[in-house]
Amino acid sequence: MTVLLLSGLVADAQENSPYSRYGWGNLVPGTPVATRGMGGITTGFVDYDPRFDLKLRYPKPQTLNTFNPASYGKLRITSFDLGFQVDNQSLRQQNRTDKYKASFANISYVQLGIPLSRKNNFGMVLGLRPVSRINYKITSSGREFNPETGNPIDSTLTLNEGTGGSYQAFAGLGKGFGNFSIGANVGYHFGTKDISTRKSFLNDSVLYRKGNYQTKINFGGVFLNGGVQYIAKLDKKTRLVLGATGTLKQDFNATRDITNETFEYDGSGGTFPIDSVYKEADVAGKVSFPATYSVGFTLDRQDKWMIGAEYTTTAWDDFRIYGEKDSVVSNSMIRIGGQLTPNPFGANYWGRVTYRAGFNFGTDYIKVRDEDLNQYTVTAGFGFPVRPNRFSEQYTNLNLALEYGRRGNTSTYLQENTFRISLGFTLSDLWFVKRKYD
Repeated sequence: MTVLLLSGLVADAQENSPYSRYGWGNLVPGTPVATRGMGGITTGFVDYDPRFDLKLRYPKPQTLNTFNPASYGKLRITSFDLGFQVDNQSLRQQNRTDKYKASFANISYVQLGIPLSRKNNFGMVLGLRPVSRINYKITSSGREFNPETGNPIDSTLTLNEGTGGSYQAFAGLGKGFGNFSIGANVGYHFGTKDISTRKSFLNDSVLYRKGNYQTKINFGGVFLNGGVQYIAKLDKKTRLVLGATGTLKQDFNATRDITNETFEYDGSGGTFPIDSVYKEADVAGKVSFPATYSVGFTLDRQDKWMIGAEYTTTAWDDFRIYGEKDSVVSNSMIRIGGQLTPNPFGANYWGRVTYRAGFNFGTDYIKVRDEDLNQYTVTAGFGFPVRPNRFSEQYTNLNLALEYGRRGNTSTYLQENTFRISLGFTLSDLWFVKRKYD
């Protein structure tokens, strides 16, 4: 059988990842853009300057870390975070020299953090983010055989196509108790998976009807995850932050539609049904998402530098769609990174810029053709401070992250490379401050 990725170096090419057929698609990196430049560390990350409690004259913006809600307990300034990303994708099939290339943009997250009580270390975050994406379109051609006699029948053209993804809308609370913080996110996790196989016979003398085999699943339900952090002060300016997060296995209600039909293409390239062979609609069931746990740390020197690492594991062996397993496997990831700000309060602007670097590596949760998909990403980033004027109580940071990642290698059937540019805006303001003078 010959497989052809719908390739071409066209500027308006769309995302086409055959691996997104499995599980619930390609996982979207919803981590803060500020930490993406540091390999994506989040478990032990908290953006908090303790001098704020000592009436720091010029507090900096606070990056919201929704992957460990324990960090909300250290919110001191109302912050709005908005993240964007542009992915440049390259796919190469084994033993072929041509590539499929595409560029596409997505919103990474929208979130708002509010310090409910600075004195009592109590904060809240509201957010919305994509969790995964399904998008692929693959054409294959080959000879069909009679299943009873084994004799060849005719040549066919098969189009496999899928769309969908999943999202989370959530609210989180975090509370600090001295150097210890605890937090949780609760919200609605929902998504769609629409996959189809369209088969056409390649015959000029005999008329065969084209066949469409389509399955569409929708799911939705309440999710919960939590985290803890502990800040250990090593000296006056150096601290160690230890963190852990966890999400238990969760079952979500789902509905499924299955359609097997004959069809034809119309003049505009669309389809219209001819006859329904089999159909079922709104069949209730469950989609089970696995448990995820992480542990990590960051070590930082006030205003100057930070380094950190974390380990994450997810039990994808427990993933089920209507009780059925998929081509997924439990996986783990290690993330390492750091940042440096040469002179945060200096006169030179480039000395106040934060420079970041990191990497991550591990195994992918998708496993097809009995191949383990190793993956790695190398990252770099910058944090550009923006401030209207020295007397303003509004503080802004522009974060830029560059990531190059690889999925699989030259020995796997399909190698996927991605270069991602992420842009994040952190807009912070001092709200709910009591007036001292009328």
